[in-house]
Amino acid sequence: MNRPWTEHIFRALQPDYRDRSRFYDESLTSHITKDSVWIDIGCGPNEHVMEFGHLAKLALGIDILDDNSRTNATFIRADLRKLPFATSCATLITLRMVAEHLERVPEDFSEINRILAPGGRLIVLTTNTRSPIIFLARILPYSIKRWLIRKIFKVSNDEIFPTFHKFNTPGMMARGVLDMKLSSLRFIEGVPLERPWLTCIFGTWYCFTKIPLLWYFRSNLLAIFQRIEGNTTI
Repeated sequence: MNRPWTEHIFRALQPDYRDRSRFYDESLTSHITKDSVWIDIGCGPNEHVMEFGHLAKLALGIDILDDNSRTNATFIRADLRKLPFATSCATLITLRMVAEHLERVPEDFSEINRILAPGGRLIVLTTNTRSPIIFLARILPYSIKRWLIRKIFKVSNDEIFPTFHKFNTPGMMARGVLDMKLSSLRFIEGVPLERPWLTCIFGTWYCFTKIPLLWYFRSNLLAIFQRIEGNTTI
């Protein structure tokens, strides 16, 4: 069974399902204006800047790795711990499936905090360690986890990074980080449609978490933070 059939069957059974990428894209576009200076950190192929960059005054992606599949959208190779940008230059910063890889919080957010202008927004899409699925994945040895990711998602070892999940609970999000305070938090489920057996596992969990309050245990968090004035030190 290939992806089109898997997706067709799943969406027929769950017509109200909305993919995490759709939630993310809607949140992203709702915060981009013609005056936005948007930096997409950990952009990968930079497809989001390619697709939505025209909505902003300036949009660019940064990543620590080169990617042969990267689009022609504006890109800078850089480490998020040493961002080559002026203080308070950005009005919108996005971290899509990046936060789970940050080992030191709040230190790893210090450069984001520096370049985000007061009143600016940080959008974070990441995993939720309250989810049993994510919990089970976390306890696997890294070598096995890396092998599974490589086989399932057809990526190279260079594209797989260790995960630490230091910022990946609703409680951590609620406390904010440095001068960036939480303004909204959504619990969403991403159902992989590449493999039928993955669709069954995540699809079943999605149905289960429709029960009131169990949405708290969905596999992904979509958080929006706003930077306030402050004199945070680390």
